[in-house]
Amino acid sequence: MIELKDKELHFFSQLSGYSLKSILIRVAWASGVGLLFFFLSIKIAGDVNLHVSVLEYVQVVLIFNIISESNVFVDQLAERFLPIPEKIKLRVVLHLIVSLIIAIAAVFYFSLIVRDVPFFSHPIVQLMMFLGLIFIFILILISITLRIVEKWVFSVRQLEVLKSQKLKSDYNSLQAQLNPHFLFNNLSVLKSLITFDPDAAIHFTQNFTDVYRYVLQSKDQTTVKLSDELEFIEAYIALHKKRMGEAFEVIINVSESALKKDVPPLALQLLVENAVKHNIAVKDAPLSIRIESTENKLTVSNNLNLKESAFSEKTGLNNLKQRYALLTDSLVEVSHGSETFEVKIPLL
Repeated sequence: MIELKDKELHFFSQLSGYSLKSILIRVAWASGVGLLFFFLSIKIAGDVNLHVSVLEYVQVVLIFNIISESNVFVDQLAERFLPIPEKIKLRVVLHLIVSLIIAIAAVFYFSLIVRDVPFFSHPIVQLMMFLGLIFIFILILISITLRIVEKWVFSVRQLEVLKSQKLKSDYNSLQAQLNPHFLFNNLSVLKSLITFDPDAAIHFTQNFTDVYRYVLQSKDQTTVKLSDELEFIEAYIALHKKRMGEAFEVIINVSESALKKDVPPLALQLLVENAVKHNIAVKDAPLSIRIESTENKLTVSNNLNLKESAFSEKTGLNNLKQRYALLTDSLVEVSHGSETFEVKIPLL
């Protein structure tokens, strides 16, 4: 339906152009309207003494076409000096003024210049010709206005496309920062396991292969289903469980409706990794992470047992906030208490 309206708008707006098709349609249009009002004036006048020559017919057609082409010429000239959409108000005002001037000139022509011609000196004929000229003014102004509107709509759409491309570029740039960071951290863990627990390193490598496959598959996506992200995060948690054992636990309580919603890829991985990176996790004081859903939010919280040497530039959280800012007006909420650290992310 929208495409059909666009085509109709394009057809009418192009009538004010200078293509051969537009000129022929416009001439036929103006000539037809002129002759229609010409014959109506004869009929209404009802004066049998009125005789119309071929020259007078041609003169009427010529006048109507001059009126039509004058507006088109002004429109084409305005294209160079009053671009759309910046000067759209001035363009509309300009066409109204031009039409008014031409209307006054037409009245002057009929009432003074051709008053000696019996046909044109008849009051009814003069009135009908004037009404005909007003009618052609309206038609031409409608055509020109549609042309202006079409250009304005096109400009707005271009701006939307450019804005969308910029947002996508910005988002991809932010997301690209996560992949090397993710890879570096897990390779560091793998290095430690190879040294202290070779068997665990082999199992870790197998899990890591599955996990990183998801990272590569989601790197070009703006959002992913929460169900897919949770499936990935469970495999990611398994990597840490292999290394940390009972010192690490994750409790997931997510509703079925929440599973159908979207989140940015690797959002949960970033929050889980943030908790592991900055907290001590031992058997007597395990690191406990809870992932829970509400109606429109997903809450990731953990108990605090901060490492003394831990230093955070908050790069990961800032990255997540920026990615969300490009996707929605809903904010990422961060709460830092004395015993817990909590992050709420919007479900999209």
